[in-house]
Amino acid sequence: MSTTTPVQAATIVMEASNDPGWGMFVWLATTVGAEADELCALRWDDIDLDTGLLTLDQQRRVELDAHTITLLRAHLAHCAAQAAILGVERHPGAYVFSPWPDGGTPPDSGEVTERYARLCAGLGWILRLDQLPRYSAIELIAAGVDVRAFTWRLQRGLSRIQRRPRA
Repeated sequence: MSTTTPVQAATIVMEASNDPGWGMFVWLATTVGAEADELCALRWDDIDLDTGLLTLDQQRRVELDAHTITLLRAHLAHCAAQAAILGVERHPGAYVFSPWPDGGTPPDSGEVTERYARLCAGLGWILRLDQLPRYSAIELIAAGVDVRAFTWRLQRGLSRIQRRPRA
């Protein structure tokens, strides 16, 4: 097993961003350096988008950069839009990365870890989520992440349950 390089991290983030929620999860794991369990347990109440503070495990506070705040705002709007389209009311203590439109259920950290490994394997790398170092948004942008494209995908992306086959 090797550690992730900045170019690999940028490639992984852009590939993950094809699925808006997954892309945001990978971006946050990459820039904040949080464990899968921490991100799976993360609720919107743990993020102050005005001050740019994210609280992990009710103890550790992480200051977010402007790019990450922009992406999180787009992700929140995406989650709200998804719920509205489906006529579902959002849970008051919604999980940031819930697999359900109401946000009431956290994702499974084991499934997230496996998904990351499959993503990396598909790109030809043997990498694990727990080996992901913390990168700044600036490093990722320098290595090739197009934050504007990522934001566009978050704002316009549809989850799997919203996609309908074309006639």
